[in-house]
Amino acid sequence: IPDEDENTCVNEILKQTTQQILDTQPAEKLRLLLDITGAFSKTLELDTLLPKIADQMFQLFKQADRCFLIIADDSNPPKLMPKLVKSRKPQDEANARFSRTIVRKCIESGQAFSADDASRSEEVGLSQSVVDFRIRSVMCVPLVGINGKPFGVVQLDTQDRSKRFTQDDLKLLWGVATQAAIALDNSRLHEQSITEERSRAAMDCDLRLAQQVQFSFLPREEAQVDGYEFKAYYKAAKEVGGDYYGYIPLSGGRMGVTIGDVAGKGVAAALIMAKVSSETRYVLSTEPDLPAAVAKLNDELYPYLDNLQKFVTFEACILDPKSHTWSICNAGHMIPLLIRKTGGPIEDVVHADITGIPLGIMEGMTFENATFTLEPGDQILFYSDGVSESMSANGVAFGMDKMKEVIQSVKDPTPKTVVERLLGAINQHTVGRQYPHDDITIVCCGRKA
Repeated sequence: IPDEDENTCVNEILKQTTQQILDTQPAEKLRLLLDITGAFSKTLELDTLLPKIADQMFQLFKQADRCFLIIADDSNPPKLMPKLVKSRKPQDEANARFSRTIVRKCIESGQAFSADDASRSEEVGLSQSVVDFRIRSVMCVPLVGINGKPFGVVQLDTQDRSKRFTQDDLKLLWGVATQAAIALDNSRLHEQSITEERSRAAMDCDLRLAQQVQFSFLPREEAQVDGYEFKAYYKAAKEVGGDYYGYIPLSGGRMGVTIGDVAGKGVAAALIMAKVSSETRYVLSTEPDLPAAVAKLNDELYPYLDNLQKFVTFEACILDPKSHTWSICNAGHMIPLLIRKTGGPIEDVVHADITGIPLGIMEGMTFENATFTLEPGDQILFYSDGVSESMSANGVAFGMDKMKEVIQSVKDPTPKTVVERLLGAINQHTVGRQYPHDDITIVCCGRKA
């Protein structure tokens, strides 16, 4: 006949006998502890590992009826989120509850807690939940992160009066919790790394798409004009850039050649470049007077650029192949270089006095234009400042003098040979740099001999 009085000698003897059994077999406990430690070190996929660890915990702590692994978030007060709830009776897991009083006390203090008779413990001011959940003996150990702050707990409890946890059990659980904390930290870092990698992959995909969109605003092929040949090169300092060039066929067989440089680099500059491209095509196609077209372009872009605190250096030329005459209008951009077939110094095609201020600085600006003629075999070179300012690994700029020297060294120059020789010199100058210092744009146009 069962003795219903838990304080009788029979029950006391049963308790002691059960506890003695649990305190034996230290070698088996050591083996299980090593198994748990080894398992934590072999995987970062804790969602599949933790249930197995709980099973081993039940072998290691035969008193335990339930195992909880609880994580606290960064809110104040922290929200407690069970990462693992395991019971010896799987049917009880859905309704298994833990004492938040014990868990919060453990996390706040960073100290372990154990009670061999939780229903009578006054050590932590246990709430009625201990009684409601029929907790008889309990151990709760904090999970301490690499920053030294507790971020959760491991809790074991029993609802059996005849089973109690000892201080040796608590020390053993400390060891398990230390390994679990390391594994959880590593898992969180692993998950964060995966998330960041996915984010980087998505960003790379977006940048590739942005690059494709940007290139759609640039000429797909060289301009076709009787008696002339063209060669262009474009390279962004980042995945996308703020340099721009364009060929715009106009009425009467004329060809517009434009080049621009948005202040800054990257996606923001590329978006502005796209707008400059579309607006430029519109104003040159609808306004026959070149200075008026550039003034209209400035006024169209001003509100947009002013809001973004950006500006654009810009240059537009219109070639009339019938008279071989070029009209040029400059808004703060580098003046093109003239390469004569007859040789001689490389010089600006027009005087710098015609240079106006960049687009987007002021509204209502006026601009000047100038004209020049290419003789058979002559070349004109448009470029962005990324060419002359290309930096070596030691931070030395390529420079205008070097640029002119390289161009002048080309025998029987054509647009193709000039661009190739110039790029070769720039590449040699920038050896050791992973990325260009700035966007690079070169457009060379030559009158056939």
